[in-house]
Amino acid sequence: MEEEIRYFYQPDLTGTIISWCWTFIIFLAGLIIWLEITHFQWITAVLFLIFAVLVFLEIKRRTVVVTPTKMTFSRLLQKDYLVIPLADIRQPHFTKHTMSMTVNGEVLNFTFTNKAIRRLQDLLERQEKEGARS
Repeated sequence: MEEEIRYFYQPDLTGTIISWCWTFIIFLAGLIIWLEITHFQWITAVLFLIFAVLVFLEIKRRTVVVTPTKMTFSRLLQKDYLVIPLADIRQPHFTKHTMSMTVNGEVLNFTFTNKAIRRLQDLLERQEKEGARS
């Protein structure tokens, strides 16, 4: 059985900004309805509830499961996960909080915690050394 390690991530900066802006639009719509009608309505409660659920999902649902052979990225509202075999990763680049990599000619950027970045960097370096031996 393969060992699985789970990390939380955020997509590239542009995707993150767009996603969070749409989420906050729901909050603002609830706030505007509440202030325009001058007393709390059920629609305001529904919009605030939708906002809270989306915030929870955007933080907790975006995970990557790393095994010795692949990385599986879960997405917020999509059933299809992004599965990247470690052997297909080219030109990994790490900064303090971000990881950039090229997979099949496409450049992917993800934001992680410092601890996750260090562990992913170690994993990819070990994978590269094993690949060089083969």
